[in-house]
Amino acid sequence: MIRSRSQHLTLAGRLATIGGILGIVAGVAQATIGSRIPDWSGNKHQPVGLGLLTIALSAGTLVAVRRLNAATAPRDRMIVPVTIWLAIVAGVCSTTVGRLWVVPGLLLIAAAGVTLAACGWHRFRSAVATNWLRSLLGILGALELLMAVSAAPITTIAAGALAGIALIAAAVLARADRRLIVNGLIAATLPFAIATWWAIIPPLLTVVAFVIGVATTRGAETRIGAIDVTPSAPHPLGT
Repeated sequence: MIRSRSQHLTLAGRLATIGGILGIVAGVAQATIGSRIPDWSGNKHQPVGLGLLTIALSAGTLVAVRRLNAATAPRDRMIVPVTIWLAIVAGVCSTTVGRLWVVPGLLLIAAAGVTLAACGWHRFRSAVATNWLRSLLGILGALELLMAVSAAPITTIAAGALAGIALIAAAVLARADRRLIVNGLIAATLPFAIATWWAIIPPLLTVVAFVIGVATTRGAETRIGAIDVTPSAPHPLGT
């Protein structure tokens, strides 16, 4: 069973690596010649910004795969976040570079399916249910990225992309310093909310993300505190 899981993760790593590299190539093509090949690039109004976003997300996929394969100890904790990240990138980038994303997208979806098989559906569902606030924060990050894709000026696209990536990173790093995460959420999501002040959803998403970020990090601190106190209790049979 362990060997089978290791083989699954090795296969997923190879698929995701190839998909990430091809995704970077697709992003470069969108940013440089996207306006010349509208049938392949999705006929986007902001090919440069969307190409850069695709490059950033594809590079993030390579980083995630490297983290997954870096060591055996944290592998179990990394399987679920990497699976979700692969699915998010596959979905978001399908709207950024048009047909150029067909091959990278299929590879990343296949990699996500393999990591899910290595994790097991019940374990995956249990991890998501246990960390539902963090999962919700990550979903909000994906929605922020989708809104950034549909934005018009390149500065607004950049602000939305930064906000979405920050929300996903906060979901992954919820056990880190609470003040850093909360302040980071405010700093990262406010520019996009201000740039799209005339709309309702981005400012509302900023408020919701901030509340969820506070609740998520506070819950993590509570669990850590509980773990720290437990060993100090005397054993009932001790002398």
